[in-house]
This record gives sequence, C-alpha cells and structure tokens, in this order.
Amino acid sequence: MKSHLLLPLALAASVAGVSGSQAMSLFHKAKAAPASAANAPADPYASQAPEPPIGPASARHSVQDYARLGKLPDWGGIWVYNFGPPGPPPVLTPAFQAKVDAAAAAQARGADSPRPSNCLPPGMPVIMSQPYNVEFTFSPGKVTVIQEAYMQVRKVFTDGRTHPDDLELSFNGHSIGHWEGDTLVVDSTGFKPTTMLNRTTGHSDKLHIVERIHLTDPNTLVDEMTFDDADALAQPWHETMTYTRHREWDQIEFICEENNRNPVDDSGKTHFILRDNPNAQ
Repeated sequence: MKSHLLLPLALAASVAGVSGSQAMSLFHKAKAAPASAANAPADPYASQAPEPPIGPASARHSVQDYARLGKLPDWGGIWVYNFGPPGPPPVLTPAFQAKVDAAAAAQARGADSPRPSNCLPPGMPVIMSQPYNVEFTFSPGKVTVIQEAYMQVRKVFTDGRTHPDDLELSFNGHSIGHWEGDTLVVDSTGFKPTTMLNRTTGHSDKLHIVERIHLTDPNTLVDEMTFDDADALAQPWHETMTYTRHREWDQIEFICEENNRNPVDDSGKTHFILRDNPNAQ
C-alpha cells in the first residue's frame, strides 16, 4: 500500500473500532471487488449535454477553410504607399462647407488645430496613406490589415456578417468584405467624426467607404476608395491609393509615446515641430 494511504486508513480504523489488520483486509477486498452500477459513484455530468463551443460559428474553422486560403491572391510582404499629386478635392455640402470655413477662421484667430496630436492615430482613410508600410494577413473569415504607423490593426470580416446595429464609432470603423475574383471589396462605416477624410477635410459620423483592393502587377497593389457621406459630401468622392511590395522587409515597432516631442503650451494647445522649421506649428 502506498504510504500516503496508511494514515487515513489508520484513523478510519480507530474511529470504527476495528484493528489495523481488519482494516487492511477490508481495504484489499474493496480494491479487488469490481465496481457495479449499484455501488459506483454517480457521474454528475453524465446527463448533461455537451457544452457548445465558445464564440461564434465563424470562429470555428475546418482544414478545408484553411486550404481555401491558398486560392487567394498573393499579397505577401510589406506594402509601401506611393505618394503622388493629390486628386480632385471632395465637394462638400453647403452646410458642411460652412462648418469647415468657420473652423478655418477660428484657427486663423489662434484656435487649436484639429490635426492629430499627442499620439492619436489618424484613423481611416488617412491611415492608409502614411509614410509607413502596411501588411495584409489572410485567415478564414477575415483579412487583417496591419499598419506600422501607430501599430493600428484593421479587421475586415469576410464571413458573411453584417454591420452591427449598435455600432460604436471608432478611428478605423467597422469593416466587412467579400472577394470578387482576386479583388477584395471592403465596406466600412462607423467612423469617429473627429478623424479626417483627407489631410485637410473632415467628415460626419455618416461616412461610408467602399474599397476595391487588387493587384495590377506582381508588385503593385491598388486600393480604389469611394466615399459617401450624406451630411458632408455633396456627391460621392473617389480616391485611388497605390502601394509597392517589398518582400524582404518587415515591420518595426512604432511607439508614438516614446518619442512624442510635440510641446504643449500653458493654454493646453499642442504645437508641432517640423524638421525643416523648428518654429512651425
């Protein structure tokens, strides 16, 4: 008998008023006797149905789901945005144009600039045109866009879900998508109105973006964006962004707070120090 069983057995024998040899005999008889349905301990979980898997059905994937990823286009590597001359500016509604003009006049009088500061990310769509790279990863039911700038992550759900009814506004919005051949079509909404439509123009909380992302050659990726905003845009606005692939590159860590040198004056206004002009704001 194992030593750790001797003490409990001796105590039980003492309480029951039997000798140690009698207790040992009873122990060996019980050990040798086969368990029966009558004397076997009841399994408290035997009558319970199996617990359902945790998470939505779209989170459970088969080998076939992963195999299908091999049929998607090759977007591997790191993609760098190609800067070029700006296209036509968006045409704003009269009401929103008046709002933009009022904000510009306030800034001319010394009001704080709405430009991102204190390490707030720019959000969509400006995050896609940063002087930093982007990377795409494919998984069943989802395309993930990883921006080196601000270490932002966009999730494009391709599992057939729709936008939630109680959508919480965010910097990058909520994105759903599907594949049309080798083109990823992305539908995004739910953007914070504090972000910018481009580097000079804002938008309302009704901003809606449709992207068509595809290769034009093995090392060039194109993102064709269409914007509509019932409160801000008088008509849909289009912008095309292109990227060049670098397979040998990798992303590096981007911690804005570690090197944030934007000074804040006594009034709380954030100033911007540009490399070519230390006094620029």
